[in-house]
Amino acid sequence: MTAFKEMREKQGVVCKKCQKIDHYWLPSKKLYECKSCGFRMSLKSGTVMENSKLPFQYWFLAMHLMTASKKTISALELQRQLGHAYYEPIWAMMHKIRRVMSKRDDNYQLEGQVEVDEGFYSTAFMLEINAFTGEPEFLKRGKGSQKKTKVLVMASYKNAPKKKQNMKKYSAKTIPKYIKMSVIDDMTSLTINREIENVIDKQSTVVTDAYKSYKDLPKVIENHQQYNLQHFDSDKILPWVHKAITNSKNLLKAIHHCVWPEYLQNYLDEFCYKVNRRYFGEKIFERVLIASVTNTWY
Repeated sequence: MTAFKEMREKQGVVCKKCQKIDHYWLPSKKLYECKSCGFRMSLKSGTVMENSKLPFQYWFLAMHLMTASKKTISALELQRQLGHAYYEPIWAMMHKIRRVMSKRDDNYQLEGQVEVDEGFYSTAFMLEINAFTGEPEFLKRGKGSQKKTKVLVMASYKNAPKKKQNMKKYSAKTIPKYIKMSVIDDMTSLTINREIENVIDKQSTVVTDAYKSYKDLPKVIENHQQYNLQHFDSDKILPWVHKAITNSKNLLKAIHHCVWPEYLQNYLDEFCYKVNRRYFGEKIFERVLIASVTNTWY
């Protein structure tokens, strides 16, 4: 609790009523009191922990375990380690932390050279019952299957240093910078353009395959390079988005096994957040904590 209080005061406590930042701390009541309007707030108020009955120790341990490795931890395993009786509040807590990660990454756009491709993720589903026959509807195959969720994957990259290009371990001529993944409803040009306009800087150079929905990208991006992968090696044209798709799919299968479509974005946000901060080391826990105490996490 003391560490959380220090971190929150360092970031600034904002009054929810008048938006002023000057407060008194009332030790006996463990509340903040605004110097301007007298409005009182709890230590959790205005943070990711607001309205949560779980203790601070649970939140700290969850943030630590979710950021301590490249992989993650399931809600069931976290519940076991915490010794908590109920699964649902632990699951909800982890998703709130993932939303914190998402909001922090939303502050940045990809720029420079950016690869864009689509991924189709297997998710849980329920077949609808036909009202006339009483039988479940037919399960489609391929990309249009009911168990496939569409995701737009974007990865910025830069040219690798010449020393690394000459090493066998670093045979690639480029190295990744940052990635973003967005769950989308469809693969139409309108949807893709709207998403790319929000995520990628307009002056960037975007590299895609020859999929027809990318043909209108010049409307929102100044430089668009489109390749027909029937005539090019896809691992050389779009190496980093393909690796991001493969690694994220393997992670979901290994840890969470089955994900519902409405929660897939949260899991992908956690994956992207940790990839984008892969060189932070132990500081990544502190970065999540800082994002959690700000009043803009929601």
